[in-house]
Amino acid sequence: MSLATAKSIDDLAAEVADADVTISADAPLTLALDRRATEPRIGRMAATPRSQATGEFAPDDRRDLFAEFVSGTDLSWKTATRALELTLDCWDRTGERDGICNYPGFDTPPIRAAVDLLESTPNSHRTLAETTLDPGREIAVIDEGSLSALDRRLLPDDDAAYRSVDPFAAGTTPLPPTHLYPSATAVVEAVCEHIDPATADHVGVVLDEGTIYSSLLEAKLEAANVPYQGGPVFVDDDEVRLFLRLLQTSFAGDGLTVGEVRPLLVAAGLDVSREYDDRRVATVDRGDDEVWSRIERFRRAVQEGTFADALDAFEDLVGTRRDQLRTELRSLGRLDASVTEPAVNELVYYLQSFEVPVDRESEGVLLVDAGATATVDREIVFYLGLGEGWARTPPEYPWVDAEAFVDRDFRRFQRLLQNGDQRFVLAQATMAGDEVTPCPYLRELFDDRTVDGFDDLPDVTDHTGQARDDSRDRRCFEAPTDAAEPEPDPVETVSQSTLKQLVNAPREYYFDELLASPTNLAMERGQALHDAAEVYVNAPAVVREERERVLDAMCDRLAPFVTEPRLRTLRTRLDVGLDVLVAYLDGCPSPPADGAFTTYDDPAHDNDLAETLDVALDAHHCERWFTATDLGLHGVVDFLQDEGTLVDYKSGSVRDASTVQRKAALDPVHDRPDFQAKAYLAQHRRERPGKRLELRFVHVLGAVDEMVKGADPDLDELVTTITYVPSTFAEFVASRAMFDQVTDYADSNDRCKVLDTLGYEQYRTFFEAHELPREGDDPERRAAIRESFAALAESEVGSYKYVANGVDKIFDDLTEPTGYFLEDDLDAFESFVDERIAELEGYHDDRFPVAFDDDGPNWDRVDHRDLILTGGTTDA
Repeated sequence: MSLATAKSIDDLAAEVADADVTISADAPLTLALDRRATEPRIGRMAATPRSQATGEFAPDDRRDLFAEFVSGTDLSWKTATRALELTLDCWDRTGERDGICNYPGFDTPPIRAAVDLLESTPNSHRTLAETTLDPGREIAVIDEGSLSALDRRLLPDDDAAYRSVDPFAAGTTPLPPTHLYPSATAVVEAVCEHIDPATADHVGVVLDEGTIYSSLLEAKLEAANVPYQGGPVFVDDDEVRLFLRLLQTSFAGDGLTVGEVRPLLVAAGLDVSREYDDRRVATVDRGDDEVWSRIERFRRAVQEGTFADALDAFEDLVGTRRDQLRTELRSLGRLDASVTEPAVNELVYYLQSFEVPVDRESEGVLLVDAGATATVDREIVFYLGLGEGWARTPPEYPWVDAEAFVDRDFRRFQRLLQNGDQRFVLAQATMAGDEVTPCPYLRELFDDRTVDGFDDLPDVTDHTGQARDDSRDRRCFEAPTDAAEPEPDPVETVSQSTLKQLVNAPREYYFDELLASPTNLAMERGQALHDAAEVYVNAPAVVREERERVLDAMCDRLAPFVTEPRLRTLRTRLDVGLDVLVAYLDGCPSPPADGAFTTYDDPAHDNDLAETLDVALDAHHCERWFTATDLGLHGVVDFLQDEGTLVDYKSGSVRDASTVQRKAALDPVHDRPDFQAKAYLAQHRRERPGKRLELRFVHVLGAVDEMVKGADPDLDELVTTITYVPSTFAEFVASRAMFDQVTDYADSNDRCKVLDTLGYEQYRTFFEAHELPREGDDPERRAAIRESFAALAESEVGSYKYVANGVDKIFDDLTEPTGYFLEDDLDAFESFVDERIAELEGYHDDRFPVAFDDDGPNWDRVDHRDLILTGGTTDA
């Protein structure tokens, strides 16, 4: 594969050296030729057609035309921009100012207005249309085929009056060598390793400005203090973007949260704790914080003032003057206009549609957009990415010949790849596991092979599998070399929520320890209901007699997270939650005596609701903290109902007992595990060894729909009870509780026919004599016991088909008892906790893996997904 050989800039300069004027549609080429002028001359050595016609270095009057257009019509800015751009484009390609009106669907009032404007207002297009070069001068035209119809109006009518210079020479040239890297970051690092301030003026980098290569390279060069030319346009300036985004967010409504504007706050120099991320901006009180007060001043200026007021407040916020932005607003007639959402949207559209000139560096690395030119006047040229964006797509206008457009662009592409004395293509081989598709023009260069990926190209060097250079520290944060690394404190206990992280994504636990997590609506709502339950236990009359005051205080806590209409809905839900709490707590017996519990402490917690209502929290059985170092567990129990019963309030959806047990499974661990029931029962059997215990989950919002229609709380449906029985599985099988579960069917069920005839006493006697193992533990023994039970049933009930079927179903049910944990269940859980703590200690010494097992993490349960890198393995 090879490229049609392009003439170098030096060759073209020599070929046109005797011309009085050289014309090229490629502006960078004309500048490069100017730099190669060897003799004094009047005017430029080379110019684009419009530059030559107007005498301006880089004529750009579209913004002025737009300002004139919108000031003289009542068209919206978007309509005016579209009409002006279409008319200018058609004029350029067809050579006729009103040619667009000849195409169906384009002869519209806005287009006609644009045509009239271009006829009556001086502009560079009109000047070009009215200018013709003197045929008596020596004229050279480079790549005549790239000139538009309007450009050609500059040339004399007689083709012999000018010399057409072909930018291509005879023969072919090989494609530059290609280097493949595993990521865009690796590509940029490879380039920057060969650039420093001393060599910057010799290097050019070609890339698609719409890709990540652009921002990565600019950031890398700035960090290394390497100057560069090109880069962000006016609208991409950090402070301009910040100004526009702050304007837009000012109209985002009352529900705008701190998290949604956090990047703007950070850019403005404001450090706000992530605890506030889910709170509405309007409700955050930062006291006398200077930066926050400046942001508030900006918000007031937007709401009450003009664009000038808003810009003044913004300049005060960022500490810099934005004179060019002020000039643009003045030229558009908006500086002294009120700030409205439509006006802000029009400003954003204008700045995205028109390129506002900016002062740029005139030295350093030359950054070039891959679709903008064929010329890069540098000795060393890097081509980054070479993706699909390198091929320009023809506009879908009826006056555009798409085939001719692609042919011209393909020629430009071939010339682009032949700049400089040294050329290198650097690309990313794959992205997110998929092969990166090269520029389609590369496929056009092949006759003998298919190009699906970069590894199909000739002369490819693959850097994707290179071993990591351990001599280079690639960590984001470097520790001081003279600092002793602190030893982490030994982990003695974990919470059940920590266990959930460790069995999903241990690295999530690591980031959770480093970063503050925001308080969200669900958490605040749940805490408000927990606080209300504690208030009711300590002062029931306050909740009964001052219900509206209690609800007001609870809603005040939720107001920072929701707008007023939604808060009214939440108030109804809180009211229902209070009804459920009152119904449950009223049914509780007298509280346990002082000193009844020895393994629980007062966590010295805050209860904002109690403080607001001026309620003293004297009850010793609410919100009790435990730290069980022998179990490796810690946590808080909501309510110690009596010596054998724990209560936990839930504000989510109702979970039945079987769901609680499934989520507490250890082998395998559930996809969405929840170990709270086992953890709390394991702790409480330390308090009451050898005793039957209960943990009750009270779902306070589990029946909102029914209760708002007038139904009373149905505690049978809203309370899920998990019971711990200090017995073996075999002992529990012989118990009345298991017998009742197996017979909890209709009387006609085959199970019931068999067991009703046998009766509980015979059932108990049999299983006390035949210790049944758990399913899967000892299949042969279990099968033998089943045969013995079948014989007993036949002898007592009869040799019927339903008896055999009933026995099968009975043994199918003699597995894990629903709603019960047994002694070995909690023993296994305690061992499980010990193993996780041991692993956690190892993670501190080595690293925290991404995943707990080979199945990988459940990413839906990972809060810090953006911080966890993965790359083909779960231990990335």
